[in-house]
Amino acid sequence: MACIEIENLRFTYPSREIPTLRGITTRVSSGTFLLLTGPTGCGKSTLLRTLNGLIPHASAGVLSGTVHLDGENIATQPLATTCQQVSLLFQNPDDQLFCTLVQDEIAFGLENLGFPPEKIQERIISALKQVGLQGFEAREIASLSGGQKQRVALAAVCAMQPKVLLLDEPTSHLDPKGTRDILNIVKHLNNDLGITVVLATHRTREVAPLCDHVWLMDDGQLHLDLPKTEAFQDFTPYRRLGVQVPVAVRVSEAVESKTPCPAPQRASEAGHGAELLTIKNLCFRYPKTDSDAVHKVSGVVPRGEVIAIMGANGSGKTTLIHLIAGLLRPSSGEVTIDGQPCRRLKPHQLAGKVGIVFQNPDLLLQAETVHDEVAFGPKNLKFPKRDLEDRVNRTLTQFDLNNFAAEAPYALSRGQRQRVAVAATFSLYPDLFLLDEPTTGQDAQHLHQLMDELHSQIQHENKTLIFATHDTELTLKYATRVLLLRNGELLFDGAPYTAFTNPELLQQASL
Repeated sequence: MACIEIENLRFTYPSREIPTLRGITTRVSSGTFLLLTGPTGCGKSTLLRTLNGLIPHASAGVLSGTVHLDGENIATQPLATTCQQVSLLFQNPDDQLFCTLVQDEIAFGLENLGFPPEKIQERIISALKQVGLQGFEAREIASLSGGQKQRVALAAVCAMQPKVLLLDEPTSHLDPKGTRDILNIVKHLNNDLGITVVLATHRTREVAPLCDHVWLMDDGQLHLDLPKTEAFQDFTPYRRLGVQVPVAVRVSEAVESKTPCPAPQRASEAGHGAELLTIKNLCFRYPKTDSDAVHKVSGVVPRGEVIAIMGANGSGKTTLIHLIAGLLRPSSGEVTIDGQPCRRLKPHQLAGKVGIVFQNPDLLLQAETVHDEVAFGPKNLKFPKRDLEDRVNRTLTQFDLNNFAAEAPYALSRGQRQRVAVAATFSLYPDLFLLDEPTTGQDAQHLHQLMDELHSQIQHENKTLIFATHDTELTLKYATRVLLLRNGELLFDGAPYTAFTNPELLQQASL
């Protein structure tokens, strides 16, 4: 019996002339675990939003065709009814967490639907048990790690007891352990409770073993709609679309296929000039916490290096990047860039020297068009008009954004917005480029295109790239040096080859 029936589904956003969804027709049987994948901007998130009624009830645009859930048209059914049957877990848990305490977050939806207090309490306890957070009722959400926040968001979804669970890149912010935990919970909900699952992701290798059906999207259409037994017999369509091939690759195999990276060189040894970045006994503690988020981290970074920062969620990666960028002031210790202590500089004084792209690209985007977004930095640094336009056009081409130059950034997919944020920072040509989780929302093709461009600039213009990631293959391909963090402390500083051939070290770093 079909749980979801889609007939000739089309949708066009108000700011766009070309439809994002272009005539999708398919069926999803009750109890299916469906993997939805495809290149960045192909329409995955939009499709999910038609399945839970956010389109058309909470999003403007032109919708045609139908989506039926157990025979009821979702477009004409009240959203309050649909949300009890279909739940959506967003890519970033902070986008759907509203309350201060865990128990209040889980109760939020139930209270709005008028559930009695005793029933709400039962569902809170049950939902927390399902996601492995028993006893977290009174915890403050702000104190939780990224993986724990994602579990709370999932618990709030589970409390609604939906028939269908939709997940939009639910593991893109998570370390390997957090990813395994979330996927195991989702598989349990599918197997033991019979919940139909549609999970959209670029990380096909982790989800492929769990699913039983595959949708491969391209340009608003279903390129493949097959059972798993047939979907992975030929990897040609995935490679052609730049989607990760769903074959597991062990880190040890990836390491063995690489030439060992040379040990990091001092600037004087490498002939690259003065050291660009120096960190001395760096410590930082957030307010109302009893331990340092970064604790006594030291290091020297010469020009021309590409450095990956790795570690579990909550290990201090983002905090360290924000300290280097001057966005946070250290509790003690010092950051020096090009011989200047950062404590003496304001963030805007570092704009042409240091560029940073946050994990959430939406924190950077504010212009009306993609073109204006990329031009914003150089314009404010008073670049000559001709040089500015040449630089903007070149940057748009480098990051495959020419076709979106006149689009509003927020009309784009999450992965496309990430590329816009990188391009906007890249257009300043900073000496030190800081990138927090570049894999967020990116298909394999655009991820490597993005990293290739950054890596090329580092090599040819004697600059430095530091990126935080959970992706060991990305580190092996691009980094000359890796910093492993655990609980805010520097566990390892050296060549990726050395780190990834040490099982004990990888275990300690949750990799």
